[in-house]
Amino acid sequence: MRVTSATIASVLVLALLLAGCAGTAPMTERETAGGRRTPQVLSKRPEELTYPPIELRSPEYERIEFSNGMHGFFIEDREVPMVQINILIPTGYSPEGKEGVATLTAEVMRNGGTEDWPAERINEELEFVSASVEVNADSRRINVNVNCLKKDLDLSLEVLGEVLSRPAFPEDVFELRRETMLENLRRENDEPRYIASREYREILYAGHPMSKHATIETASALVRDDLVEFYEAYVCPQNAIIGIVGDVSKDEIMEKVEEALQGWGGEPIPIDPVPEMVRALSPSVHYAYKDINQGVMMIGHLGVNSRNEDLPAIRIMNFILGGGSFTSRITQKVRTDEGLAYAAYSRYGDDPWTYGLFTASSQTRADATGRAASLIVEIIEEMRENGPTDEEFERARDTYLNQQVFQYESKSEMIRRLVRYEHQGLPLDRAERMVAAMENLTLEDVAAAAREYLDPESLTMVFVGNQDEFDIPLSTFGEVYEIELD
Repeated sequence: MRVTSATIASVLVLALLLAGCAGTAPMTERETAGGRRTPQVLSKRPEELTYPPIELRSPEYERIEFSNGMHGFFIEDREVPMVQINILIPTGYSPEGKEGVATLTAEVMRNGGTEDWPAERINEELEFVSASVEVNADSRRINVNVNCLKKDLDLSLEVLGEVLSRPAFPEDVFELRRETMLENLRRENDEPRYIASREYREILYAGHPMSKHATIETASALVRDDLVEFYEAYVCPQNAIIGIVGDVSKDEIMEKVEEALQGWGGEPIPIDPVPEMVRALSPSVHYAYKDINQGVMMIGHLGVNSRNEDLPAIRIMNFILGGGSFTSRITQKVRTDEGLAYAAYSRYGDDPWTYGLFTASSQTRADATGRAASLIVEIIEEMRENGPTDEEFERARDTYLNQQVFQYESKSEMIRRLVRYEHQGLPLDRAERMVAAMENLTLEDVAAAAREYLDPESLTMVFVGNQDEFDIPLSTFGEVYEIELD
């Protein structure tokens, strides 16, 4: 894989200077005021440095399978005496009308403890040895994560087995966690950026489970038995995917995990397939009133599926458009040149089951909201029309490739990636394929991606703020649909 000096030049300069101090760099002599001659280090400019090519290799992994039906991956890592375990349990979307049940199930599994291991005991034992066993839920899955020193592996696995196989779901913990969720939901509308993101997602995914989320109504209706039912339906080893990395042999860790999880069983119900979605794009403008002195905006449309062959070109295109921090066009124009916003960026998302979201976003003062939105639209139009420059393309591609140095050498990141790809049904060497495709990209590939996957004529625009203080009417962008906030 090609690595340029764009990312590591400063490190090499420092190394050269340190080597010079040790007497290995070329030196000259200069005369001091006292007549003595002292050595002087000669260093090169960063662009003049040369270095051997860096070859990146992904860590080797092994597939593993357990008698209870769980399967996954193992990577041995003897560098530090630690073990990390990640278990991903597919759940599908929460049942209609019970949005929030997955999150509560995960929280009460861990924080409710078991009959033999109450939550207080779990917390005290793990805190004493600085280990962790955590359970959380996100879209279509429950995640169980274990981190511990090797000497504390047996204790951590014992807790893991208890939490997975015998959660108590105590009523008082359920009520406390549900009340916390309700309070968070009540406060959602206090945060303008969250309002914009939530409404933007609901609009673009309208009618699809991807648009659903917990509400005060759905969370209020949940009872303890809903959590037990959800747990019994989905939290079973047959569908679970495990990733293990650490200072153990495969045989050693498999024997310990088998013993710890021997009580975990059950028959999972089939997970409903993800409904198909048509990538239809149409322009619309939406507005939610919020009594603030700023304007928040989300602008974009549906993105692409993760299996799209043009994804490498799309990522480079978006890096140049708004994903490349201070070097990107949106950040440079809206933030640096115009001084309209502290943050201005774009993301071009992909999803393994449906479509991701393309989003350009900014938060600015109210009397500059229209100007910032207009600039973002103009930049999107310019990218679609003319594509990137040679300099932008080279810098974006080199930066992306250089970043892989850190990701590919991390065994922990590798194991998480394998588990994630297995769940999503993507090739396990997807990251390597992406890098290879990046190396072979051309300027025209990225320009073609901009023409194909940016549609400035079909942008969904969501604004949050007080439009009476905006610099231009939102109707400038099209018919405005008002969002009523509770």
